[in-house]
Amino acid sequence: MKNIVIAKTALKSILKNKKRSFLTMFGIIIGIASVITIVSIGNGFKRDMIDKMSMTNTNEFTSNITFNYFELSNALSDKEVFKKSDLDLIKNVKGVKKVDFYKPKQKLTERQVDLYIRGKKMNKKIERVEETSLDLLEGRQIDQADNERLNKVVVIDEVLAQKLYGDAGQAIGKGFEIKNELFTVVGVIASGSGTLSLENQAALAYFPIKSYDHYFSAVDSQSILDLETEPDQNLDKVTAEVLKQLNFNGSLRNAGEYERYNPKSDIKEMGSILDNLTLFISAVAGISLFIAGVGVMNMMYISVSERTKEIGIRRALGATEKDIKKQFLAEGLTLTLLGGTIGYLLGMLLGLLASVFLPFAVRPDLFTITLAVSISVLIGVIFSYMPASAASKKDLIDILK
Repeated sequence: MKNIVIAKTALKSILKNKKRSFLTMFGIIIGIASVITIVSIGNGFKRDMIDKMSMTNTNEFTSNITFNYFELSNALSDKEVFKKSDLDLIKNVKGVKKVDFYKPKQKLTERQVDLYIRGKKMNKKIERVEETSLDLLEGRQIDQADNERLNKVVVIDEVLAQKLYGDAGQAIGKGFEIKNELFTVVGVIASGSGTLSLENQAALAYFPIKSYDHYFSAVDSQSILDLETEPDQNLDKVTAEVLKQLNFNGSLRNAGEYERYNPKSDIKEMGSILDNLTLFISAVAGISLFIAGVGVMNMMYISVSERTKEIGIRRALGATEKDIKKQFLAEGLTLTLLGGTIGYLLGMLLGLLASVFLPFAVRPDLFTITLAVSISVLIGVIFSYMPASAASKKDLIDILK
């Protein structure tokens, strides 16, 4: 029997019992959709995290230096790691072109700061912006002029305005203190959550980015250095010499050890952790796929028992055991592939809907497509094999009786 004939026969058999086929596929649809949703969101989160962790320095002549304290208590302190004397020491090493504090790939605009709300200190998120275009209740937006003039102005959330000033309208023109600096409230925006609880992860205040950075400390990390060597120098040798000099003469040589920092290894480790977490959650969701597979097997056994006469006629017309087995395997495979395709589309739709409420994008990729197809094929083959084998082994004489 030709494969095309087997495929058409399988599809016809499935469509013949639409309700039963759909109910059997339903478990596969839900299982695949759950796994795909989790995997797609997990991959989107992973891409976002890795992108934020990535460094600007892809230059082959650049490496990074960091410092590890012997005692954890020192590492948690606010001590300055690299001092001017350390940078001067590094600059005098032969082959060093430039050394500076490392700058992230993207300057993160968000900050966690301590705000005093009715006398209670609360650590909340604020954001540094070039300008705002938010849903205003009162006042005006932050614009480019505020940045150019270093204006000490702020736009705050409605719920914060109510807590501090009693009413959103009364907040305009009032002082807003942060880190012992006084900013003027020029706008109040509508609150998305209406609460100051831990569940509210939205920014509660928006500052002109240049004003904020002018009045507060620099945003560059003081615990990692960018080390750039001359093009004609060996990066590894120069870095090794820098580390040798720092560990002998560095300002914190007695408190820990200077060492080379490889951001790629941290990124790779973070990616691996996220992959394992996604895999674990997907495995839990995938339990439903096993139950769905049992449903497929049950349906196939029912189909075999209902079509005993059909099997006998096919055998009488010359169909071999192999042909009968292939026919029922094709039915199980077609059933699960249809369920898997619908489940994949539903899973991606749920992932895309979730991304509307998440700070990162969720998009389909080759991995999720391959995963959906592979699981569907696996279920189809494993749970259809025994019924198909039972159908192929039916004795023609017994059937005719």
